[in-house]
Amino acid sequence: MRIVVLLAIFFTGLCAALPTALMAYKEGPFPNVAGGFGDQTCHRCHLDNPMNASGGSLSIAGVPPTYEAGRTYSISVTLMRPGMKRGGFEIVARFLSGRSKGKQAGAWHLPDQRLQVISSQVDQELKFVQHNLAGSRAATSGSNSWTLDWTAPSPAAAPIQFNAAGNAANDDDSPLGDYIYTKMARSLPAK
Repeated sequence: MRIVVLLAIFFTGLCAALPTALMAYKEGPFPNVAGGFGDQTCHRCHLDNPMNASGGSLSIAGVPPTYEAGRTYSISVTLMRPGMKRGGFEIVARFLSGRSKGKQAGAWHLPDQRLQVISSQVDQELKFVQHNLAGSRAATSGSNSWTLDWTAPSPAAAPIQFNAAGNAANDDDSPLGDYIYTKMARSLPAK
């Protein structure tokens, strides 16, 4: 009898917590799922389709081939997949080499209310930009795009790697049926 009661309490608590856990993804993923530097991607939870499956794409535009110290650049992240009803992303900028390898490179600035910055669970200095609830709504079916500003570090001492992951979701409040895409871009310091 005790086992039945304990199981009923456990499953009742689990079912009550499930909608909250599912909403967290619409409001933004966990930090450290943009890929690169040994981090996982959104594929850790949304894993029933192959990563970077044909038929969709994630792109990063505006990353300069070479960056100037202290200059601000407008960067756009675009996620596309036919049938996508919601789309989310996460991006990070890290030094690629030197004493600061893997550390935060530059600073993020958010020009619209569809974005948020969260800190890494491992290194509070490392900042990830991602969608929020409003930012996960696809403006047009099959496409979602975000624009953010990045200010290059000063001094311009090392190459920088941008890693992004995106989730082309079917909006069924589950991790199933979604498609995860990744993209990487690099920028060298100006000489």
